Amino acid sequence: MLAILYGLGTGFVFSLMLGTVFFALIQNSIDNGYKSGIIIALGVVFSDMLFVSAAVFGTSFLPDIPHFALASSVVGGILLLTMGLVSILKEKPNLKYPTTKLGNFSYYLVTGFLLNILNPLNFLIWVAVATRIKTEYQFDLNHQIIYFVSCLAAIFSTEVGISYTASKLKRLFTVKVLKGINQVTGFIFIIFSFKLFYEAFHTFYK
Repeated sequence: MLAILYGLGTGFVFSLMLGTVFFALIQNSIDNGYKSGIIIALGVVFSDMLFVSAAVFGTSFLPDIPHFALASSVVGGILLLTMGLVSILKEKPNLKYPTTKLGNFSYYLVTGFLLNILNPLNFLIWVAVATRIKTEYQFDLNHQIIYFVSCLAAIFSTEVGISYTASKLKRLFTVKVLKGINQVTGFIFIIFSFKLFYEAFHTFYK
């Protein structure tokens, strides 16, 4: 029960961290409906599952990818910079719900996956959490699995709630306000992209 409670609390806090995923959920849910946010949340959970597996069972089973941190920072920076510019330069927000086609599903799923997995800091956070629950809470493997399953369940549930709430509140926004939200989100994405580019620069010249 303690592992479940701690896991739910950790997942809830992680979901409310003001990162790129948080703003992507809000923006897409307002523009395209809450279903787009749910699919993005699925992509986030899939990438977190990889991080958690590596943190719990170690990284020995992962392939040795040279300069992975450098490459992920560069790719992540390009992705966020592109999304930021698109959000800022988009003339008119799209207020229609997306059609239920495989292309839309794949787009939102991959967007959530890449936004989360291309940030090396996310993996370091999960490693730190795994180390803490082993050393401080003395959780064995079974309790660790329960803890992280609870974390992922809380993350997904909270992000679904954020998406649904944002989509319902869109009736309060005019097109001008929605464009402002897109621009603010775009600037946030660009700031995060510069952060990743700086990390890539620092890694390259370290």
